[in-house]
Amino acid sequence: MTEIRGHVAEGFEAVGDAFESNFELHGDVGAGFSLFVDGEEVVSLTGGVADADGRPYDEDTLQLVFSTTKGATAICAHLLAERGLLDLDAPVVEYWPEFGAAGKGDVPVNWLLSHKSGLVDVDRTMSLDEALDWDSVTMALAESAPLWEPGTQHGYHAITYGFLVGEIIRRISGKSIGEFFAEEVAAPLGLDFWIGLPESEQHRVAPLIPMSSIPEPMMLAEEDPASDDAPLSLIAMLEQFLGPDNMIGRALTAPGGAFAEEHAWNEPRVRAAQIPAANGVTNATSLARMYSSLVVETDGVRTLQPETVD
Repeated sequence: MTEIRGHVAEGFEAVGDAFESNFELHGDVGAGFSLFVDGEEVVSLTGGVADADGRPYDEDTLQLVFSTTKGATAICAHLLAERGLLDLDAPVVEYWPEFGAAGKGDVPVNWLLSHKSGLVDVDRTMSLDEALDWDSVTMALAESAPLWEPGTQHGYHAITYGFLVGEIIRRISGKSIGEFFAEEVAAPLGLDFWIGLPESEQHRVAPLIPMSSIPEPMMLAEEDPASDDAPLSLIAMLEQFLGPDNMIGRALTAPGGAFAEEHAWNEPRVRAAQIPAANGVTNATSLARMYSSLVVETDGVRTLQPETVD
């Protein structure tokens, strides 16, 4: 039986039961869960193991949290807007002149935040080394043409979102997104949360289990809509969409196919880089505390003003 650690406040026992069932019924390996209500943490749970050696997955364990990092990056942009330093309706070129290449001169900042700029990928192939170099990626984005007419459609900017928004933050503040987030968001709340993980914290990370190594594919539906009898698995679905010529595949492996290999996300150098749409490293309590502070004072901090959130 999996050891579950932490606490559950009275009235939230069903949440604890659901967390435990993920291990007993669904094969979870290691996980953390946190729930804040009215600024107070009412559920804080960890369980399972953090690595192949059996290290306990506990409150000290850190995890790559992929796209929840986008929220952290967006918070930084809105802090600048609250201070009158960033106009969300202004053209991006007011802050980043080079961005105007390839017909992007009229794209406003808010289209970057709302996935409407059409820059889900760059115009050229990039190596992983290039993708970990901030200037290389932002230069490639500035030079690239949109994949659709900006503002006419939404399309998930899985990786490029963070570079686009983060470069505006850097141009205005003079700080990298990792530095700005650490000083303006993480420090006031006492978060264990980094965009660009320091070497001193790498040992705390629970590595990801590659999807390709999962023996029993996760079922998304009882039957595949494309077949009369074949089950639809998450792996099969991703294989359909992750081709290099598919827009979804390009977005998820951007920039320029640099993240086509799933093992890349377990590399310490990837966690150490600043990829502010995808490589935040934190734990459940810190992540939940950050989001709680957007809607109510949490540990004495209200990160954004109510009118900003409303």
